[in-house]
Amino acid sequence: ALPHMPAGSSIINTTSITAYRGSDHLIDYAATKGAILSFTRALANNLMSQDKGIRVNGVAPGPIWTPLIVASFTPDEIEKFGQST
Repeated sequence: ALPHMPAGSSIINTTSITAYRGSDHLIDYAATKGAILSFTRALANNLMSQDKGIRVNGVAPGPIWTPLIVASFTPDEIEKFGQST
């Protein structure tokens, strides 16, 4: 896609606070989000060094109700999900 993106374009990746904090029970999820964060930084540096004028950002949107929550949280954690934001 990069050859078709003009200067001023942006690439936005979705990451998670888990990329920064890790997780004792969502190891694969934490590793994936960490990889996305690292990829975002590396791509941003690469495009900046090429002076492409394309921004690359990562967004961590906060608590979102997904099937992962029900599958991996305890009933108590589910009841309190999102209350600290």
